[in-house]
Amino acid sequence: MYQVSTQSVHMTIIACAFLYPGCLSGIAAAQRYLDIHPNAKIAILEKDADIGGVFSRRRIHDGFWTEWTIGLSEFSDLPMKSPPEQDCRHGFYKAEYTTQYLEEYVSRVDETGRTLRERMSFGLDVQSIKEVGGRWRILCTDSHGDTEAYVAEKLMVASGLTSLPDMPDLVGKEEFGGPIVHSGDFGEHGPDILASETVKKITVISGGKSSDDMVYAAVKAGKYVSWAIRTTGTGAPFFALGKGRGGYKNAFEAAHTRMVASMNLSIFNAKNWWTTFSHGTSAGIALLKRMMAAVDVGMRKEADYKGRKSEKGFEKMEYDAPSLSPNFITLEGDGTIQSDAILCGTGWKPSLQFFDSQLLIALGLPHLPSSEPAATTKKWTRLTQDADKHICGTYPMLANPPPHPHKPSTTTPYRLYQGMAPLHNRSILFLNHVSTGNKIFVADVQAMWAAAYFSDGITLPSLVEMEKSVALWTAFSRRRYLSAGELGNNIAFESVTYANRLLEELGVSGRGKGQRRDLFEPFSPRDLGRAWREYREKGGENMGLNFEYQIV
Repeated sequence: MYQVSTQSVHMTIIACAFLYPGCLSGIAAAQRYLDIHPNAKIAILEKDADIGGVFSRRRIHDGFWTEWTIGLSEFSDLPMKSPPEQDCRHGFYKAEYTTQYLEEYVSRVDETGRTLRERMSFGLDVQSIKEVGGRWRILCTDSHGDTEAYVAEKLMVASGLTSLPDMPDLVGKEEFGGPIVHSGDFGEHGPDILASETVKKITVISGGKSSDDMVYAAVKAGKYVSWAIRTTGTGAPFFALGKGRGGYKNAFEAAHTRMVASMNLSIFNAKNWWTTFSHGTSAGIALLKRMMAAVDVGMRKEADYKGRKSEKGFEKMEYDAPSLSPNFITLEGDGTIQSDAILCGTGWKPSLQFFDSQLLIALGLPHLPSSEPAATTKKWTRLTQDADKHICGTYPMLANPPPHPHKPSTTTPYRLYQGMAPLHNRSILFLNHVSTGNKIFVADVQAMWAAAYFSDGITLPSLVEMEKSVALWTAFSRRRYLSAGELGNNIAFESVTYANRLLEELGVSGRGKGQRRDLFEPFSPRDLGRAWREYREKGGENMGLNFEYQIV
């Protein structure tokens, strides 16, 4: 028997458990399940002390801005109030307003008189998840070190891709003497570091968005900043256009239209004359190349890598630069830099540490290739090779990638249908385990699909077809995103077409504004809301059963 906290012993819960739902997908999934089963009692387990995930109060900081725009960064059932004009630029805004919005969202009182926040248990760190007798046994420790065990028939894991920091192995860190902080803790510890008079020189490691934000914050605080980016990694970041054109507030808004999305190289594109022409004919490919070149020129012009009057090496940040200058110190070799603090924007690892190796294999989650049977490896190698041939035939532009540093993954890729569902287990789903652009939008449509899936509202294809679909994801992700797609879950530019695909499986479209508006206006959360209402009106809320489980 496990030792458990006394306040939890007698709780009886109906429906499914949610793990780490402070992230966007978990909040949305809980709400969409309640949309179908409003009287369900659900267990929502959150590791952090508050909601929000990346956007929690603990993680946000002054230099943290959204990469999405007003009107497209909200859930389908609650419009977001526009932030003050001084905190916006071309429709983008400070991340703190997303935090406020999420807090408002979970504080709404539903028809049963309760809120999502009231259903959440905070400070629960999941230690292990096992399948015992057809049920999921979830072992947690709380903030006091006490143990709680949950047993559930259905489980949604919304721990996502930003819960487990990927810290670099820095030799000699014990002797360094100064703070070494990951971007996930920068909101909590960054203000003290930047305010400290003893911290005059700061090194920022890696080249992602979180590194951009920390570099900007440190420079604004008057620190001398060295930016260290590996030449063997995915390289320096590119700086996209802020201001939009043609009536769109910004490039993000334009990219969120079905028309622009159809120009993207995507396995989720509808098969029609336009996508066949633009991606499969020499004339169409030439047209797309000219359009991409024009966007590229505009991005370089706005960033002005080489035209800035600076001796700090900014010109070496240009994203096709063959090497990095001494201003951006590599941590290998003979170069040394003086630094009082190190800020690590080194990303995250998939938060799957609570599953043992056998469950990782059984559920199609990333695992060491050496741990799976040889027959399994052989099957997926064949499927992925066949899928790769299909991708190269369908999208000739992806067949011959430009020279680039290749960083092979040490694990197998994700093998989940639609990026969420294991192929051999209908009792568990994984949300927010895809890397995508508009996270709130994708969180909402994933949540709709998940709620329908657990309510028997989706007819799945055969196992053979699902395996082919998974292999296609893997091959496409690796071709489209190169080293950043090794895990087979990168759909950074597929938010719109991915949403279309999931809605199709729900039997709805989200269209209804008229053909022209549906094509050229952004695919918005309101459109998702229209689709969700359509699904429920078709009988979605009457599907499925309630599943009981207890805290033991």
